[in-house]
Amino acid sequence: MSAEEFLADVEGGVVPVDCHDHVLRIAFIYLDKGLWDGNGVFDVVEKLHARGWSFGEGELRFNRTLDIFYLAQLAAAIYRSSDQLNGDFPSPSDFPAFYTTHRALLHASAWRSYYSAAFLTQRTTARFYRLPDLQDLPDSASPLGKPRHQPPAGSGPHSTKLPRWADSVARTRRRQPSLPLATLTRLALSTLETATARLHTAHPSVTPYSATQAHFWLEYMKLGVPSPSGSNTVAAFREAWKPNGFGVLVAQGALDMYAWGMQYSAQRWEASGAGNEVAKPDVDGGWESQVQWCGWPDGGVGVMAWWRGWEPEVGSEEEVEFLAAVAAEETVAVEVGQLNCAVRSHVLLGVMRAAVAGERERDVFLEELERDMVGKGRIGEGRAGKWLREVLGVVEPYVRIWEGVWPDTEERGEVLRRILVENGQLFARWKVSPLLKEFSFELGPRESE
Repeated sequence: MSAEEFLADVEGGVVPVDCHDHVLRIAFIYLDKGLWDGNGVFDVVEKLHARGWSFGEGELRFNRTLDIFYLAQLAAAIYRSSDQLNGDFPSPSDFPAFYTTHRALLHASAWRSYYSAAFLTQRTTARFYRLPDLQDLPDSASPLGKPRHQPPAGSGPHSTKLPRWADSVARTRRRQPSLPLATLTRLALSTLETATARLHTAHPSVTPYSATQAHFWLEYMKLGVPSPSGSNTVAAFREAWKPNGFGVLVAQGALDMYAWGMQYSAQRWEASGAGNEVAKPDVDGGWESQVQWCGWPDGGVGVMAWWRGWEPEVGSEEEVEFLAAVAAEETVAVEVGQLNCAVRSHVLLGVMRAAVAGERERDVFLEELERDMVGKGRIGEGRAGKWLREVLGVVEPYVRIWEGVWPDTEERGEVLRRILVENGQLFARWKVSPLLKEFSFELGPRESE
């Protein structure tokens, strides 16, 4: 049966879509055009869901992360099967042979090698696309279309994990310089260690926490390096306030996931994966990066990385837990009369306070927050009220336990941290598909959030 006949039969209800292989074949056909236009895998997942099709079963049915994961796997397999210089890509009718060749990436249980069940079944992961927590998407640690078939020894299966986390930490420092650098670094390292230990306990194959590796990547991402002066200051400021774009930078060749080779041998890098001591470098010169930045304009590389699913809609656990810890730290001992509505964490704390109040007092408090947010220039007048009400809807279930009594600073800080850990979308740090039917909590930039 040709691809056209198969698609007509499944869309017409003649052939039931009752197995993983059928959904995979449909997605493969849709990606023939969908991978190269619009929003790539993010558009195709909407087409699948609109017809009631999903790769998941039971509680994983219509899990957004799982469904986009398989589309990203298909995209990786398509790239591996193509001759891009000659424009030669697999045809929709080639599916049987294509599936046989790339079955390891595409079979019904493939996700278990990439995602822990605990992470995949989180409510946020089901609603927003998130990258794997066990290993990288295929070829996503190399520039787009130029995978390194022989990654260096010691690189491990999740080469982007720590660099992505470190990039997020460095960006946070540039956006929120109000906290001392030492405090920010402490929060970053402690939350990373906790998240890594938790995952390593459940999945021993995951590389344990390494202070050496964490410190190297923070330095590589220039954490704490003063901002450039002059005209470059404006450019750096604008860049920091863009959505996190780590996957695009890797695709462009702007970052090298194996840059640790400039300071460490594979033996020392691997051996450092079990300790809190920072190992001294044992390599001095001789290392050369195998990647090269494509330049700007990038010839569409960044867009194609987005189409392939290299950018998440909500970040990793270590990223979100770090940001939540920063927010909690920013609000320590902050009382209602001290709220600075230019600071996201202060606004969230204010909404928590409003949620505890009676209905009339709540409305008055939200109106005050709205005026202050607009006055600070973080959000337009027409959107501020909706933004606050959406946050209120997230917050209310968490504060009911207080039964109308505003608690002490320690307890409310812990609840704020929990809210943010479980609802990473509140940070609005990542680009989301324009077709996603979820409210965006984006705020405009300010000089220091």
